[in-house]
Order: sequence, then structure tokens, then C-alpha cells
Amino acid sequence: MKKILFAINNLGVGGAENLVIEQINAIKRDKFEPYLLTLYKNPRLNFSEKLFLPPEQYWQLNFKNIFDLAAWLRMYRLMKTAKFDAVITNLFDANLAVRLVAILCRVKIILAYEHSIYENKKFWQKAADYFLSYFTFKILVGSEQVKKFTSRQEKIRPDKFLVNYNSAKLVYVRARSRREEVLKKNNLPLDACYIVTAGRLIKQKGHAYLIEAAARLVKEEKKKILFLIYGQGDLWPELFKQIKENRLENNVFLPGLAPMQDILAISDIFVLPSLWEGLSIALVAAMNAACPIVATRVSGSEEAIDHEVNGLIVWPGDAAALAAALGRLVNNEELGEKLGRAAQEKSYQYSIDNNVKKIEDIININE
Repeated sequence: MKKILFAINNLGVGGAENLVIEQINAIKRDKFEPYLLTLYKNPRLNFSEKLFLPPEQYWQLNFKNIFDLAAWLRMYRLMKTAKFDAVITNLFDANLAVRLVAILCRVKIILAYEHSIYENKKFWQKAADYFLSYFTFKILVGSEQVKKFTSRQEKIRPDKFLVNYNSAKLVYVRARSRREEVLKKNNLPLDACYIVTAGRLIKQKGHAYLIEAAARLVKEEKKKILFLIYGQGDLWPELFKQIKENRLENNVFLPGLAPMQDILAISDIFVLPSLWEGLSIALVAAMNAACPIVATRVSGSEEAIDHEVNGLIVWPGDAAALAAALGRLVNNEELGEKLGRAAQEKSYQYSIDNNVKKIEDIININE
């Protein structure tokens, strides 16, 4: 039985956090004993209830900040005693701290995840990643484009990377059959066309351009179209202000968080207007639910969505093009159904079982 440590900053609501939990839940328990280490306290909204681990295999170190030396010492003692066969780290702080301690503890297999394109890394962060790459067996990336970008930005040779697509537990095949039930539950009208997105309310997700596209589409279309932007984040007040300024209070809503099953059930069209990505877990879920999809031409999405085959692709930040693509699907249900079926078929490439098997194979090969 091999002991595997997964490490991440915390279990707040996000794609990387969801992926780590899905990996832990899916790994073969007859061959691997998974542990989870989080550096910081979980925020109020978090994914901890989705985690299937005994309490003794989940360590929350409650770092005050990345320079909390007492917490570093606690982590070293825990990892030295546990004697892990492999360590898998996620997001910069965990990639830095846990990798360094794993090196000191002489863990044989160290894997680090780069989930997305991070253009705003500081010089010292790039230097740290470059240095630690020499002690890392493989840097796992969520898409080919993330590999190319990170290799170029951090001057790490390409053969150090391994593409392991961001993945999800594919349980959404029948989600849209519950459309009427979920609409009634949420007191939403049955006769509208729902254009839906889900993700943190941050600049990266491009919601401002979606609202701009909504203003264009609502003005042009006679059909009743409602936009639902699910998620929470610092951008909520700014997005709400934009909705009011465009007089879209009756068409665009910020309903907060909801179960992904419910979100997809009412997604007549799923839109991902991101300005950059790795590979969106929400996009994979929407593909599995056979939603008609409009996504931006960014890392991950461009690899998952083939334009006019299993979705429509537009350039990021182009509200006019986004409105036009959404308008096509609003007015052509047959096209949407065809694209949705093809998206569902392709979604199986991004099964969490495939993702975890690649990790298991790496560890087994290097035992």
C-alpha cells in the first residue's frame, strides 16, 4: 500500500480544489492510501463535505501566512513521520512549501500541478518554480497550452511536463432532464431561454463581457432570454452595478452558488466567457450534460471545443462575437442539440478516472 499526500492551499470553492477532492475520492484504495494536507483555514464556502477521507488522513495546518515558520516545522514533522511514497502539490503556496519539505523528507516521487495560465507571477515565484523543477519528477498541467506557456515563462524544459487534463466525475448525462423541476424549485419561468455560466466572480472569468453581450442580445431578440451567472467573488458589486447601468435587472441575475446538477439542468445554453483558463471543470461538466456551448478561444477550452463540431468558439473579450454566437444557438435549437451530443461524446476524454489512472501509473512505474 503506497501512501500518497495531496496538498493544496485550502478547500475553497474552485476548479483546482474540486479536482484534488475528486482525485482523492477516485484513487484506488486497495493500492493507495491517500492523505490531504491544506496550508490555510478553509473559507466559509468550501468543498470539504465532498471529501471522503478519515479525519486522521486530513491535515489542516492553519498557516497564518506562507512565512509561518512554526507551521513549516509542524508540516516537516508530520511528513517526516508519515514517510510518503509520493507527494502531489497544487497551487503556488502548496507547490512551494510542500515541495520544499518533501525534498527535505526525501520523498521519492514529487509531482506538482499547474492548473492554468498564470501570467502575473512575480520574478521570485518564477525563480522558485524553476529551482524546484529540478527536484520534481513531473509537472502536471491541465492542457497543452498550459504546458507551452509555463515552460516558456519559467524556462523549464518541456520534457519535465506531463499533460493530465483537468477532469471531472462525469455524472451529468441526465442533468437536463430535470429542467422543469429545477426551474419550478427556483421560481423561474418555464418559457424563457436560459443562458448560464458558473465560476468565481473574478476578472479572469470574463463576466463583464458576458453582460455586455447580454445587453446586445436582449435588445436584438424578441425571445425571452434570461442570463444566470452562478458563483461568488470580489467582482459581485461591480457586476451588479454593470447590470443596473445597462437596465438588465430583469434579464441578468447573480444567484450565487448552486449544485452543479441544478445549474446544468436549466442550461439551455452554457457559456464560458473566460479571458484565460487551464481547462474549466465547469466546461467539462457542461459537455457531459450535452449542453449547447459557447466558449472563448483560451487555453483548455480551445482543446476541448472544436468550433462548429461540439460547440462554438469566439475570441475572449469580444462581446459582439459572443452575442452573435449565443444568438445563433438561441435561434437554432437543432444546431444546439447536435453540438451538445458531440460535446457529450467528447467529455469522456476528461473523466476523473482517466486523470487518476495517469497519476497511479506514474507512481507505479517509479516504485
